[in-house]
Amino acid sequence: MAVTAAAAFASSTTAGYTVRTTPTTSVLAGATDSFASPAIDTSVNSIENKKIVCGIDIKVNFTDNAAHFDYQLSHNGTDWTADVQISSDGAPAMTAAGGPYLHILDLSDVYAPYVRFVWNTNGATLGTSGTMQFFFAYK
Repeated sequence: MAVTAAAAFASSTTAGYTVRTTPTTSVLAGATDSFASPAIDTSVNSIENKKIVCGIDIKVNFTDNAAHFDYQLSHNGTDWTADVQISSDGAPAMTAAGGPYLHILDLSDVYAPYVRFVWNTNGATLGTSGTMQFFFAYK
C-alpha cells in the first residue's frame, strides 16, 4: 500500500484558535493506498499535551470510505510510529456532501517533535477518484 502525501498546511485564525488545513489532495494512485498529512512540527504548532479538533473533509467522493483515521508520531519528521487510531468509523455515508468529519483528538501526555494524520491505514478499497483535505485546530 502506497502513501500519497498531502501538500503543506495553510494557517488561519478563527475565534482565537489556530486552524491548519491542507489543500485538496490529488487522487490515489492505487485503490487501497492511503493519504498522509505533512509532518506537524510541534515546536510551531502547540498541540502536545492538549485536546485538539481534527478531521478530514471529503471533496470528491471515494468508491468506499470504510477507512481508518489515525495519527503517527516521529522524532525527525521522516520515520513514523505505528498508527494510533483516531476513528475507525469511516463508512460509505462519508461523502463530499456530508463533511467535514470532525474528531476530538486527546493528545494529553503525548509528546513528540512531529505528528501527522493518516487516512486509510487499514487498506480499504477507496478507489482512485476521490480527494480530501486534512485539518486540525488548537488554542
